[in-house]
Amino acid sequence: MPHNPEQVLIYHITDVANLPGIIAEKGLCSDAVVAKQNPEIIGYDHIKKRRLKEIRVPCCEWRRVGEFVPFYFCPRSPMLFTINKGNTGRPVGCQKTIVHLVSTMAAGIATGKAWAISSGNAGAYHTTFSAKPEALETLDWAAIRATQWQGMQHQKSAEFLVADFFPWTAIQEIGCQNSATADKVCLALAGAIYQPAVAIKTNWYY
Repeated sequence: MPHNPEQVLIYHITDVANLPGIIAEKGLCSDAVVAKQNPEIIGYDHIKKRRLKEIRVPCCEWRRVGEFVPFYFCPRSPMLFTINKGNTGRPVGCQKTIVHLVSTMAAGIATGKAWAISSGNAGAYHTTFSAKPEALETLDWAAIRATQWQGMQHQKSAEFLVADFFPWTAIQEIGCQNSATADKVCLALAGAIYQPAVAIKTNWYY
C-alpha cells in the first residue's frame, strides 16, 4: 500500500535548551543558518561540516545538505543512539534532555520550500535524493521501523529535508524521554502563541 505523505511522520531531534530559540525564530532553521547562532550542538561536528560544504542535493538545484532542515522518518534514530553513547562529545546518557519535534511529510511539502527524500543518512557520500513523493516506496521501511537495526543503520537513517526553514506552527507534537524534560518544554512553551502537544515517549529513547 503506497505511503500517504499526510500520514508519514517526520522527527527532528534537538536539545531542550534550543527550544526557546526555536520558538523565538518561529521555526527550525537549517544548519547553514544555525551555525551562526551558537546553539547546543548534538551531532558529529565533522559530519555537519560535510553536510554544509560537500554533499549536495541534485534534485534541489544542487544545494548543500546543510541548507536543509533535517528530519528522520522514525524516532529512536541511530544518531540518537550514538549521541547518547557519548560518541559526539556530549556526556553519556545525554538523551534525557533531547526532544523529538514531530510533524508530517505533507506539512513539510506544504511549506512551499524545496524538499527531498534521502535514501539513507544524508551525510553519507553514497546517498541518493529524490523530490518525488513516490520515493517513499523505495525506502527500507523494515529498517526504518526496526528497533534492532544493526547492519541497517544507513537505511534507518533516511531523511526528509526541507530547505532553509520549517515553521514552528507545523510541529504537531514534542516527545520527551522524562517528566523533567517535559517540564522544561512546557516552561519554554509558556506564553507561546502556538503550543504543540507535549508527551513523554520513553519508547522513543534508548
